[in-house]
Amino acid sequence: MTNIHDLTNLLRDVRSEYQTAWQKAEEERKQELATLQRDYVRNTPTYAAKEKEIQLNYEVSIVAAREKAAKKTAEEIEELKAWEQARIGRIDETALSKINALRGIPLTTAELQEVLAKNGRSNYWVQKAVGALAEENGIPVTELPLDASLDTKLNVLNQLSDQLDKLLSFYNMGAHDGESMRARFLYLNNDILNNAVNIYNNGVQDLSEMDAVERSYCKIKAMSGQMSKAVAISNSLRNLKKEDAKNMLLYRLATDDSIRSEAYEVAGISDVMAEWKGGKADRYARAVKMMDKIKAMQDTEKIKEHLRSYINRVEMGSESENEFLRHEITKAHKKNSFIVQALGEMSRSEQDTLFGNGAEPEGGTTAE
Repeated sequence: MTNIHDLTNLLRDVRSEYQTAWQKAEEERKQELATLQRDYVRNTPTYAAKEKEIQLNYEVSIVAAREKAAKKTAEEIEELKAWEQARIGRIDETALSKINALRGIPLTTAELQEVLAKNGRSNYWVQKAVGALAEENGIPVTELPLDASLDTKLNVLNQLSDQLDKLLSFYNMGAHDGESMRARFLYLNNDILNNAVNIYNNGVQDLSEMDAVERSYCKIKAMSGQMSKAVAISNSLRNLKKEDAKNMLLYRLATDDSIRSEAYEVAGISDVMAEWKGGKADRYARAVKMMDKIKAMQDTEKIKEHLRSYINRVEMGSESENEFLRHEITKAHKKNSFIVQALGEMSRSEQDTLFGNGAEPEGGTTAE
């Protein structure tokens, strides 16, 4: 077997067959025990011998089903491991020399996809080399059709094998302890098998927003020329999917005077950076700082006090409305019960200032 999809489908079949075999053995034991209690006299040697025989037959059936399932999958898992390990030995030196010649040259996602397609995307070392180019250019490897590393694949296979062992060892419809419940509902369930396929084929999971931004910023800083920085900036802003992540990166860039205006011009974001340097960065920093402080509070009165202090500053003209604070409050309102309660106890006019005119928070009540 050389395909993770085939292996996970096999594991689904083995899981189902074992559960069916266990349930069949359990049902047969119950029927035989019912017959024993009906036809034999309790507390006699004959009754005890027959009861022991029923239990032995039941255990033999379970062991046989367990051994069949283990043997059926162990061979396939080992075969897939061997196949993956054999791929490491196939080195295309010509393709690798072409790819390595691109080191230090700014590249886009589309260009790397073309490099991969033209130089053998099924070759392990070609994929590793293209992945290194993506890393160099600040492009997430999730944007490219790359396989996982050998270590990742072997780890996935070992985890699947371990979960199968636990399923076979602890599956018991009548037990309610932690391991038995996990064997019934968790080990090798469809979500775990689907996730195994995703990790096996893609090799990485999406980074958190903060980690993705930090990685992008470091890549931009590491570029030696302004043209290289411009390409890295353009790639990063395109590859960061969420608006929050883009704002984090723009803030980092706006507060970094070492990146020259030429890079922003080539990247096509001169006007955007002028806005951030002209006040947006300051508003963003104040909004994040204020909300971090509020999110740490578990006293709704203090939360209202801080929010009303901001409202008063806006009404007095000492501070303009902060679009980033509005966004941060909206996000926090969906996750923080203390903020939900505090906002629900504030007046409609106060909510209008915090969320924008006409907007209303989801849930909670509005104080009149």
